[in-house]
Amino acid sequence: MPTLRSIESNQRETLERTALSTRSAAEWKKIAHLVHVSRALDELEETCLVPEKKVLYQFSARGHDVAQVMLGTVLTHPHDAICGYYRSRPILLSIGVTALEALKSSLGLMGGYSNGRDIGAVSNFPNPNGATALPICGGVGSQYTPAAGWAQALQYRERQLNDAAASGAISVALGGDGSTATNGFWSALNIATTLKLPMLFYIEDNGFGISVRSSMQTPGGNIAENLKSFRNLRIIEGDGADPAEAAPLINEAVDHVRSGEGPCLLRLTVPRLQGHSFQDTQSYKSESLVADEWARDPLPRLESLLVPAVMNEAEWAEIASTATASVEAARSEAESASQAEFEPLENHVFSSSQPQRMGGLRGSHEFPSSTESAHASGQRINMVSAIRRTLEHELS
Repeated sequence: MPTLRSIESNQRETLERTALSTRSAAEWKKIAHLVHVSRALDELEETCLVPEKKVLYQFSARGHDVAQVMLGTVLTHPHDAICGYYRSRPILLSIGVTALEALKSSLGLMGGYSNGRDIGAVSNFPNPNGATALPICGGVGSQYTPAAGWAQALQYRERQLNDAAASGAISVALGGDGSTATNGFWSALNIATTLKLPMLFYIEDNGFGISVRSSMQTPGGNIAENLKSFRNLRIIEGDGADPAEAAPLINEAVDHVRSGEGPCLLRLTVPRLQGHSFQDTQSYKSESLVADEWARDPLPRLESLLVPAVMNEAEWAEIASTATASVEAARSEAESASQAEFEPLENHVFSSSQPQRMGGLRGSHEFPSSTESAHASGQRINMVSAIRRTLEHELS
């Protein structure tokens, strides 16, 4: 008679076989490489670049990284788009951002996401070869409405313009559990469910909004449980720290949205293995809680899933060392790059000819700065009138 332990072992083997079938061997090796690149970038910044004051804002993705990269590997439609937040670097790596571009952004150098115009933790990536990363703002919850706008544009192109190229494409908004308390989340959720938009709400629930537990801002601490009564919304949740469990759930969520049946909210629980930002010492967490979170580190679990099923131990070690070496090479190149220039800071504020066809800076026009100087004259007016006059002047 089978024992409980043998039944659990058989269930685990079935779960792992199912997970492995969701990606090819080459894709799993790519996932392993990108996760190691993400870890190497975090470690480089935390141990060297932040202490040297070369990076001023650092948000570690440890614990969030494996599930994010697995999600990125299935965003294969040329019109897919993501809108993330400051902890979304792993998925950016998975859709084509290089370690060099990421480091230049963190260091505030020319060649980064915005040529040194932002804090380095936000991004834009108008990707000609895959999923686009919509411009990310640092404001918590600001990622949801642009993602909803992209989803509505996809729906409009397919249904109103009869553009078959938009069929099956989706929009993905990534956010932590803290962002679900913002008006951006709720307004996007309302429009996405009302219009049945092709949008995935990807919620990385690490149990804390900075230093505040989820239960202090969300009843019961589980946004997915609370949204089960929403019409036109598929709810999926699971353990994002377990690649064997997360991989099929990610595929299920993406497939649902691609089917045209409406939006989906995928809530994956993950550990935040570092502070909210580098300056955060996590003193609000007990030692036992920190130990429990590290015990859920998804990277060793990824290794357990893939070795020996996809690769041997030597191949895993080679992937890790190659990733670290690539980040060190990117660091050498990045630190020799040009500093951000002050003169063109006003570029890209207004369009001098035609609007960009895609977001971001790559391939865009150089918009000249205004030569006019502001001066006080005439009657004082209120802000509404001032905004109207400014828009009339700039758009005429």
